[in-house]
Amino acid sequence: MKVAGFCGLPLEKNMARRSWMKESQFGWSTEDGREGPALNRWMAVLAERLVDCRIDSDAEARFSASLRTYSLAGTGFYFLQSSRSDIRRTRECVARRKSDQYFLIHQRDGDLVVEQDGRVAIVEPGDCVLVSGRAPFRMRNAEAMEALVLALPAELLLGWLPEPEAVTARTLTGAQGWGRALAATLANFNRSTPVELALSPAIVRDQILAHLAIAANSETASAATMHQRALVRRLADTLSNRFCEPDFDPSRLALEHGLSKRYVHMLFAKAGTSFGRELEKVRLERAKRLLEDRRFNCVDIMEIALRCGFRDSSGFSKRFRGRYGAPPSLYRRQLGA
Repeated sequence: MKVAGFCGLPLEKNMARRSWMKESQFGWSTEDGREGPALNRWMAVLAERLVDCRIDSDAEARFSASLRTYSLAGTGFYFLQSSRSDIRRTRECVARRKSDQYFLIHQRDGDLVVEQDGRVAIVEPGDCVLVSGRAPFRMRNAEAMEALVLALPAELLLGWLPEPEAVTARTLTGAQGWGRALAATLANFNRSTPVELALSPAIVRDQILAHLAIAANSETASAATMHQRALVRRLADTLSNRFCEPDFDPSRLALEHGLSKRYVHMLFAKAGTSFGRELEKVRLERAKRLLEDRRFNCVDIMEIALRCGFRDSSGFSKRFRGRYGAPPSLYRRQLGA
């Protein structure tokens, strides 16, 4: 016979539930009495528990912050309180400690300015915003702030948002529309682990994601298209400037623009092309101009290939012939060079 515990659960299940709750909860505060600058300890805790970032504050001497966390259906809930600060996930932070999570922020108190993917969002109390841990970002609060942050694994979020980077750093207002439904749902969560939910944690989590998906679509559809076109133009300009680097790849392009590599690939795909196709096009067009310029008659084919970012003449010749119908040496002769 099984003995009932609290909430009507069998005793052994209740004990397991208590153990899970104990393991999944974590609390920290700058007031814990430990030695060392509070700001440095705050950075270390965030790097360990949430995301690696750099934090500056003009209130450093009297800086205070706290963190309370728990997990619900594989999603981390982080309750943050902090003095005014400037949080930056730099390119170096991204390279040093990669993250495959997105962060849904529900602002509770104080305004927050979020910058990512070339956008700036002003987030007021009650509003929400999505931030990617895969790419650099910046968040600034000019006064003390409080927020709930949900750490969403990319694999989970991609099941609800096909293009999360189109939503990052966009204010999902909590005052109207579906953003209001999202904010109202998140407002029900407090710093204590919910233990008496009427539905399973997974269903509750999915309800949050459903509200996010609808709110994101209604807020960003038309603006996202214009923004993406502008980003593609900027990416193309960078390729035109750095085509001669043989090791230039999507990761470097993404870092230069503060984007995730996945988003870079998505932007090119939306434009009906790819990173590799565009880079090869730029390199071959440059090589063609050099072959047509009589001043470069003395430069051999191998050197032309190297100057245009190709690693060897054979690969260059094959691609040049595929695009222009003749290998580079014959193309030059046909021009009378």
